[in-house]
Amino acid sequence: MKHMHKRRIGKGIIVIILLGLFATSAFASGTKLTAQSTMKFLSLSVGAKSAGMADCYYSNTPDASVHFLNPAALINLKRTSVFLDRNIWVADITQISGALTQPIGSRAVLGIGLIIMDYGDIPGTEINMVSGGSDDGSREYISTGQVDVNQFAVSCALGVAISNQFSVGGQIKLAHSGLGSSNVILGSDSLVLRNDLDVLAFDVGTQFLTDFKGISFYMSLSNFSGEQAFPRIVQTYNIPLNFSIGATVDIMRLVPGIAEKHSMLFSVKGSHPIDYIEKFNLGMEYSFAKKMFLRGGYKFNYGIEDWSMGMGIRKQLGSRALSFDYAFVNTKYFSGANRMSLAWEF
Repeated sequence: MKHMHKRRIGKGIIVIILLGLFATSAFASGTKLTAQSTMKFLSLSVGAKSAGMADCYYSNTPDASVHFLNPAALINLKRTSVFLDRNIWVADITQISGALTQPIGSRAVLGIGLIIMDYGDIPGTEINMVSGGSDDGSREYISTGQVDVNQFAVSCALGVAISNQFSVGGQIKLAHSGLGSSNVILGSDSLVLRNDLDVLAFDVGTQFLTDFKGISFYMSLSNFSGEQAFPRIVQTYNIPLNFSIGATVDIMRLVPGIAEKHSMLFSVKGSHPIDYIEKFNLGMEYSFAKKMFLRGGYKFNYGIEDWSMGMGIRKQLGSRALSFDYAFVNTKYFSGANRMSLAWEF
């Protein structure tokens, strides 16, 4: 039996590695890192637990935020769960997220989610060509009031357990980006152009729990879609496609008798985004009796983010549970970002 168990673990690891290599080679071979993509809000992670661990999403007490991070991890949620998250990001940008998950039998979990972006007040200007001053005319900038920017994404995901250790998941999302309107001059005519874009995208993920000292492996491919272009714009862009693979271990399970109340998770993750260089994340989470949590992490090769820290409390209320989590993410050139999450299991 032990040999069969080890062979199953080995096969699962091989499957994850092969899928990761295939995805990386398939997308990297056809796409150059141009530092250009649209709908960048889809790159922001969701949830204070993940943020506190430098976006190494795995936790001993997962919540419905995994809907946005890896749909395969939905299978870890054994009860109906409601999740709300507020991310006070840099430059007066706020991200509001919510999710609802529901187990379907013992082998599947369904999730729905919503992300809404608030960019605050953005003054708009446009170029006005003025006759005279030079052969080509001079330019002046006139105010057009506030820019009506609205971005959001709605999604539906399903996680399925293939076995007690291996699960897969998929997600379909509709993302909208509205960048207000602009006046376009075409010869002697002009028109008002709405800068709206709607994109249908897909996520897939896998998760492999070895049951050996809390060692787990996971992989996800997010924001898969074709090239997109705003109305009357020739240039096309990709949304922020990203492939990531990671692993986690509970070192307290290496010491007999301690793991009953104490847990110390260490998690690593590597990412291959379509519009940036490869990224690397390290995260940790200490928990006491799955009631109190301390988190920390560090991000390598990120543009403005580096270290993060967080905490959480979880209160069992009979058959229900209420969780509150907070995370602070240090950002270069800015004052940092704060994230708060609430989760309700029933």
